[in-house]
Amino acid sequence: MPTADVQPAPSRTRPDAETRDAIVLVKYAAALHATRQVLMLAERAAAEGKHLVLHVPRGFRPASSLRLFMANNPDLVRIETR
Repeated sequence: MPTADVQPAPSRTRPDAETRDAIVLVKYAAALHATRQVLMLAERAAAEGKHLVLHVPRGFRPASSLRLFMANNPDLVRIETR
């Protein structure tokens, strides 16, 4: 019996807010990695010609994976402290 190629359902993630020119993700953490959520929202922002804005608390430090991602995509991700 032949086996069918089964493709997994595409993952979805939702931003906390969206504006005309930005996708906003709010994170209350001292550090943040380039998680699947961040990468998927950044990909969506790039496809829609928007920026990904990360709202984070004062004293926030991006983890090395997020710093590297931001260095490779300087016009895509912006960090704003609250």
